[in-house]
Amino acid sequence: MSSAAQTPTSLGRRFFRFYRRSKISFFLRYMRDARRLQLRPQEETDVAHLAGAWKFDTPVEREWQRHALAVVANQIGRDRWGDSLEIGCSEGAFTAELAQRCVSVAGFDISPVAVSRATERCVVYPNVRIGQLDAATEEIPGQYDIVFIMDVLCCVTGRARKASIVPKVARTLRSGGLLVFSDSRMPEWVRRPFWSNFLPTGADEWAKILEDTPGLTVLHKEIYPPDGHSIPGFWDKLFVLFRKETAV
Repeated sequence: MSSAAQTPTSLGRRFFRFYRRSKISFFLRYMRDARRLQLRPQEETDVAHLAGAWKFDTPVEREWQRHALAVVANQIGRDRWGDSLEIGCSEGAFTAELAQRCVSVAGFDISPVAVSRATERCVVYPNVRIGQLDAATEEIPGQYDIVFIMDVLCCVTGRARKASIVPKVARTLRSGGLLVFSDSRMPEWVRRPFWSNFLPTGADEWAKILEDTPGLTVLHKEIYPPDGHSIPGFWDKLFVLFRKETAV
């Protein structure tokens, strides 16, 4: 390689080309995955569970769950939390934690694979009910004191599915109830105004939708881990607690 190829200007061009290609690659991969989830949500989530794509039993995930539960406890106390709903219960790792804190837990997931595994995990908890449900297209049964919709809205794609799920989730909350939301944040460059027009799904965009939902008031909002403390292999979360306003 010639010495000219080693100049800072040349290296800068090479870095810019790589940077641009990596953005395009992310964009195309995201759009491909979002399209698959829109067309075949149950099948795609089944495949993810069978492949072990979501590992909610790892130490870093368990630490995140403990933090989330502690924040909820700071808001509503450590006594029994009443009737709870978990949308997207996956294989029941977080559901089992809720079973020890709530009067009752209804856990739903779109994936039959997840439902089978969550049922097996939670069989020792008589206050837990697990069922299969597509919350974006089916009615959510019951009324609850606290609703958890954590790390699942990123899997809801398509205009119609995205428009329907939040109002339905809000309707399941009793007056004065608590809605607990979290999801992974898109990379910082995606959250800029230009890119967000094309890649609107992510924790920040979902939080805006929830904040604009009538009757929901923000009680707590944070980034986890705090800015500057990202954990390798763990996407930063946006974590928000909402109170449903008491009907007058």
